[in-house]
Amino acid sequence: MIPPPAPEQDGTPPSGLRRMRGLAAAVLWFERLWPAVAPALGLLGVFASAALLDLPRLLSPSLHMAALAMSGVAVLALLGIGLSRVRRPLPTEADRRLEADSGLRHQPLAVLSDRPAAGGEALWAAHVARARAQISRLRLRAPRPMLAAVDRRALRALVVVMLAVSLGVAGPDAAERLAGAMNPRFVPPPAPPAPQVQAWITPPSYTGLAPIFLKADGSDATVPGGSQLTINVTGAGPQAPTLEQSGHSDPFQTLDATSFQIEQTLTANGRVSVRSQGRDMVAWTLSVVPNDAPMVVFPEPPGTLRSGPNPQTRLPWQVTHAYGVASLQGELHLGARPEAPPLLVPIPLPGTTPKSAKGARVMDLTAHPWAGLEVSAQLAARDAAGLEGRSAVVTLTLPERRFTNPLARALVAVRKQLSLTPNERSTAVTALNQMSSRFDVWDSDIGSFVNLRAIASLLYRGRMPDTVPQAQDRLWSLALHLEEGALDRTARALEAARQQLHDALEADKRGEKADKTDLDKRMRDLQEALQKRLQALTDQVHRDPESNAYDPEAHPMDQRDMQRLTQEMRDAARDGKNDTARDKLAELEKMMEALKESRPERGQMTERERQRAEKRQRGQQQMTALQDMIRREGDLLDRAQARAATNDPLRNPPAATASDARRADQRIQLALRRAVGELMQQYGDLTGTVPPNLAEADTAMRDGAQALGQARDAQAAQSAQKAIEALQKGGQSMQQQMARQFGRGPPQAGEDGDEGEGMAQGEGDGDGEGNGPGQGGRQFGNRPGDGQGGMLPNSGRQQARRPGQNLDPLGRPRGEGTSGTDEAGDVQVPDEMEAARTRALQEELRRRGADRTRPQDELDYIDRLLRQF
Repeated sequence: MIPPPAPEQDGTPPSGLRRMRGLAAAVLWFERLWPAVAPALGLLGVFASAALLDLPRLLSPSLHMAALAMSGVAVLALLGIGLSRVRRPLPTEADRRLEADSGLRHQPLAVLSDRPAAGGEALWAAHVARARAQISRLRLRAPRPMLAAVDRRALRALVVVMLAVSLGVAGPDAAERLAGAMNPRFVPPPAPPAPQVQAWITPPSYTGLAPIFLKADGSDATVPGGSQLTINVTGAGPQAPTLEQSGHSDPFQTLDATSFQIEQTLTANGRVSVRSQGRDMVAWTLSVVPNDAPMVVFPEPPGTLRSGPNPQTRLPWQVTHAYGVASLQGELHLGARPEAPPLLVPIPLPGTTPKSAKGARVMDLTAHPWAGLEVSAQLAARDAAGLEGRSAVVTLTLPERRFTNPLARALVAVRKQLSLTPNERSTAVTALNQMSSRFDVWDSDIGSFVNLRAIASLLYRGRMPDTVPQAQDRLWSLALHLEEGALDRTARALEAARQQLHDALEADKRGEKADKTDLDKRMRDLQEALQKRLQALTDQVHRDPESNAYDPEAHPMDQRDMQRLTQEMRDAARDGKNDTARDKLAELEKMMEALKESRPERGQMTERERQRAEKRQRGQQQMTALQDMIRREGDLLDRAQARAATNDPLRNPPAATASDARRADQRIQLALRRAVGELMQQYGDLTGTVPPNLAEADTAMRDGAQALGQARDAQAAQSAQKAIEALQKGGQSMQQQMARQFGRGPPQAGEDGDEGEGMAQGEGDGDGEGNGPGQGGRQFGNRPGDGQGGMLPNSGRQQARRPGQNLDPLGRPRGEGTSGTDEAGDVQVPDEMEAARTRALQEELRRRGADRTRPQDELDYIDRLLRQF
């Protein structure tokens, strides 16, 4: 309520009446305007609530715009309708509102503006004075818009609640959401994508380089010659772009409506640009590096290397190339006959295609027809693209073999003359006829005489192009036959077979197609040459025991390893595993080199034999430990069976004593199980394999320990019996494995033909299943001299059995040979049926020996029988 104005002191109307009338008029304007604009404000409140809840964003831009327009039109319409009904308040209406709010009667404010009629001034003055007195009580109440009359359902409260909730939901995003509701987001039509250019260069495969990606900024690039340029353009429009290079314009190939591609081979330097619609999209400056031929030189002059029985030809070489050298070979031309086909010497390179390498090719050319003649040498290197680089030409004389036999020297001279003048055969035939007249030489070698006459006839009558080369090969073989014996011939044949196989495998490694049949033939030739070489060495030792030559019979394991390697090599090549065959050949070459260089003193062990002996000793220690485990497991079996025999009061101890005994046996069983685990690990480290029977023994010991913990003696006895059987079978497998890997060991202390004790009696052999008849014998099952298994004949060796000699269970003498083994040829290996019968007897004896329920006398008898084996 507005307080009334204070009256003036002079009796005039109060000065604040005008202000009160203005306030009253304003209240009347508010009470008439508010109901008129309330519907429009309510609609605005609903729209604001929807905007705060971000509902307009859910509409499409067109619907959003339509809703916004309809809301605006509705608000304006409601405002127009409401405001059209508003009437301006009159001054008298303001006075009446003041009088009504102040509780004045008889309209005292009207007296102030009225005039009296004629006469009665005194009465009018009294009336005005009373009206002035009432003015001091003027009051103005708060506006009363009377919305209830317009909004009878009180929807205004609902709008207020909606606004409050919407503001709470919108939170700090309220202003952004209101602004978004007033601004429909019409998405402009998508602009056409900007043209994209992707370009890369693929270097030739021989370079080994990764693809080079060109940047869109047009940076420069250096690429190898022959590289492939590929450019993809996307979004360039319907018209295909063009590639501008060295004044030439090439159109792109169309992939789809807006995608294009072009591929070109780069051969020259220059600017390359992509043009579309008359302008350059992108451009690059490319520097093309041409592919040059490899550089190859002789870093030092070729010459002769004096090492081994024959002088070697040494060709030093050095190659470089930016992208790698694919192949290298030496070319030798005969100086006296440059028109003759050259001798091509392939030179293996380290790796696949080295960029820089240096080395020397050492080879034995003493068997070549040009040996002893002057030749010109040149190196030729090729890259993967086929470009060839050549070195300077150097001259050298090929080394030749020195012959001491006069006829051999004469044959070699004829052979050399045929190389210089192959068309003048008559001179060679005359020289061969003169040699044929030496009957004092040919009387003891009719085969060589026949061969000499055949060579002369071949040169006299032969008309084929290969007549001279064929005659030269036969002359060389005859000269070698006259000069050397079988020992050198087999060494030369072995080396030739090895070299041929090595060359074939290297050719396959370089990617050349290898014929499996030819490869298998070369491997078979190497295997046969190796057997002949070992046979020749054996014969040499038999003929001259003091020659200090390598004795293959003293190293049977080496023979078997070499034969095994050759067979594995053939199997790998047959299966197409040429990499494995190369590895086996490299291992065989090492053994062959050791075969050439090894000349052990008589009675001394080689390093290989010493290592085998050390491993045999470790294996014997493990066998001794295994035998001790069997004995202790037998004791556990006896005690478990004794406790299980409840019907015998003498053998049934009190419950407390039996419980203590079971706990003690359980601890022993667990300790034995741990020992078996350690034995398995040690034996696996020694041989690489673990017999599965030991794992079975471990399982049985575990079951036995559990049975003892549960006071089940019968089950514990069964588990102990299974463990004993598994340990015995595991011991047999261990003996067989050690015999195969380490051979038979030297005689053990106390091996004088008596029984011995435990397994120590069999540890000296380590060669077969157990220590009984049929269990031993040679590991490969072949008698010497049968030509199988890599064994060699034992011709000429005396094998008389000495009285009191220490023999193994098969009747073989122990301790023969330099390694403590016997390689004699009088061992009679039992046939298959006898061996099988012997094994069956052993198995039955061991089975009965493991049954501790049998009488003690019977068990002792079985143990004595087993010790015989």
